Amino acid sequence: MKFLKQFIITALALCVLAVGAMADEPQKDGQKPPPPKPKQEVQKPPKDPPPPRNNDNRGGNDNRRGRP
Repeated sequence: MKFLKQFIITALALCVLAVGAMADEPQKDGQKPPPPKPKQEVQKPPKDPPPPRNNDNRGGNDNRRGRP
């Protein structure tokens, strides 16, 4: 049982070291990132104003909770 515990700890330590070694390597073979693209402005069409609301007939809320 002592050998199994020691073997598992050793294997775990080797995995941690391997992951650490891979994370230390440069990314994408040392290539530089591409230059930033120039900003493009998109023209938005003007919006029409919304139609006026009719506030004369608002009505009631018949679907209120707790009311029969």
